[in-house]
Amino acid sequence: MDTSAIYTIREDGKEFYFYTKYAGGFSYPFEAAAYLGGLKSALRKPRTGKQDICVAPLLAQMKGTYYFPEALKDELLFQETTKEIAGDLEKDVPFFITVDVDQYTVTFHFNDQFEELKDLENITIPCYESTNKYSGGYFTNESLARQMGESGVTFQKTNEMIFRELDQAGNSG
Repeated sequence: MDTSAIYTIREDGKEFYFYTKYAGGFSYPFEAAAYLGGLKSALRKPRTGKQDICVAPLLAQMKGTYYFPEALKDELLFQETTKEIAGDLEKDVPFFITVDVDQYTVTFHFNDQFEELKDLENITIPCYESTNKYSGGYFTNESLARQMGESGVTFQKTNEMIFRELDQAGNSG
């Protein structure tokens, strides 16, 4: 599956735009959100004072981790773009992802020109709510639990399949 995507990052009332050839899909946006959430948390430390510092531009420095295919390990995943260029790419990418850093949510907008996404509805999913079985944290725990002792298909592909399944369950629920 093509996992290219346009990301809109919302933070402190601002929007930032990125293109990725690799980090669309169903599980990867939660990794991007966790990356930004971790940075935001680190910058809330007293040493930054009362400065308004956005972490969204730092998404351009995110590299592939264990959750991405081996070929992407330590490779940069995102390139910053503009709203206009992002709009021009709309017909060519399957996923439009919005990460709201302040609300800690991921919103999926699916390009129905791609056959495998045609039946999916747009959905917003919290990145982590321990009591919500349709949250990124729950999806991660469920994926890890299902994969214990499993082999044959790579962790990353299986993770994507499980996240898609759980996302579809959230869409129908």
